[in-house]
Amino acid sequence: MVGLTPIEHYQLEKLEFALAFSLTIGDKIRSEQIKDQIEKIGFNYEEPGT
Repeated sequence: MVGLTPIEHYQLEKLEFALAFSLTIGDKIRSEQIKDQIEKIGFNYEEPGT
C-alpha cells in the first residue's frame, strides 16, 4: 500500500474542510463535486486498518 504524499495529504485536508463548509451552507452541487475529488484521492490511499 502506498501512502499519501505530503501534497496529497494537504489537498485531502483542504477538500474535507471545503466539503464540511459546503454541506453547512447547503450547497449540494458543490458538495458532490468535492466528494468526487476526495474519492479520486481515496483510490490512491486507504487508511491502515480499514
